[in-house]
Amino acid sequence: MKLVSEDTWGIMNILAEARGEPHDGQVAVGNVVRERMRLRYASDGTVLGTVWRPSQFSWTLSNDKQRKRVMSADDDDPAVQNAEKAWFESGERMVVPRGTVLYHADYVSPNWAKAASVKFVLQVGRHLFYTDRGSA
Repeated sequence: MKLVSEDTWGIMNILAEARGEPHDGQVAVGNVVRERMRLRYASDGTVLGTVWRPSQFSWTLSNDKQRKRVMSADDDDPAVQNAEKAWFESGERMVVPRGTVLYHADYVSPNWAKAASVKFVLQVGRHLFYTDRGSA
């Protein structure tokens, strides 16, 4: 994938985190990145600073199997094109409620999801989405 703008990191994040998800699930992952930016939740307010914040998205970890695949993605790949469409749509349409800053796949159970400040809001595809009262 050619790096042409900061949006590329949002696209790559959707590709890595939600490649097999329905379109609304991909948009929802984009919504989370944008909400984190807006609220400065684990974010410096930029796409790059949000996606690459340490330990926030599994694909950015140096030992994650997907990292190399995502970093070498081809712009002509339909999955990349779908992720790009979802990223730009996530700036126009909310699939998840405002304030949704967390998600995880339905086959894992992270400790942060049990925190008193974290509230489940909805499931889209295989991802469960949450707000965190500590973010507002």
